[in-house]
Amino acid sequence: MSEQLAEELHIMRAMAIAAGDLLLQNLGRLSGVDYKAANELVTDLDRRAEELLLKAVARHFPADTAVAEEGGKLAGNSGRTWYIDPLDGTTNYVHGHPFFSISLAVAEGEKLVLGVVYAPYLDEMYLAGAGAGARLERPRLGLSRALPRRTAGRLQNSLLATGFPYRRDELVDRNTEYLRRFLHADCHGVRRGGSAALDLAHLAAGVLDGYWEMRLRPWDVAAGTLLAREAGCTVTDLGGQDLWLSWEEIVAAVPDVHESMLAVLNEPVSPQDPRADPPDPEGDMQ
Repeated sequence: MSEQLAEELHIMRAMAIAAGDLLLQNLGRLSGVDYKAANELVTDLDRRAEELLLKAVARHFPADTAVAEEGGKLAGNSGRTWYIDPLDGTTNYVHGHPFFSISLAVAEGEKLVLGVVYAPYLDEMYLAGAGAGARLERPRLGLSRALPRRTAGRLQNSLLATGFPYRRDELVDRNTEYLRRFLHADCHGVRRGGSAALDLAHLAAGVLDGYWEMRLRPWDVAAGTLLAREAGCTVTDLGGQDLWLSWEEIVAAVPDVHESMLAVLNEPVSPQDPRADPPDPEGDMQ
């Protein structure tokens, strides 16, 4: 990693800590919770953390573009874009569940170059630079270590994670079927953490071995994708493609497990599968 990118990553780290401090100071003391959709929450802290982060980008990187989850944007001409999720795991945060994070990523065109995922309650700071590997820091403890590259594994020995969309539509049935398939594949288990960015960071760190989810956005997966790839994991969509900007579905895993997961996810639909077309009640009468 160049000296310039290393300096920028240090600034991103400071930005994430500032946003994390804001979230921790107000955990359990929310003054406003709204609904973006039927079950999708947004809080005043989502907005305040986003404003803090966008102001920092504008101050330190005035030529860069930025897009953030709650609608904040910056227009620049550098060719670089920031993908910002100020509070990934809002529902967890509202309920006082500690599994939430801040996700920051920088891309040059479509190439991810820097990524930070910070889980302030857990004291876990994940940092990655393209071609420079990934690190885990514990800021409050003053600890830091490079993450070793993940090695190949077997699905049967894997701990997996997934997430469910806020909109309770056919994708819930589809993912429930995927969950059933993986449990019958005798993996060690499937977890549902509620923060896509942190799931990907935990994959990079060796806490998880595979992860899949649907209906995601670039700010959900950008930083975590870079972390996972820098730790030796494979990250694609459900079709095995790696054009991350167009993803709404993601499969990420250690080598070999990724191929096994794709095979499970793409098994032919059986008549009992919720995705199968329902029978025509008048079919026998035509």
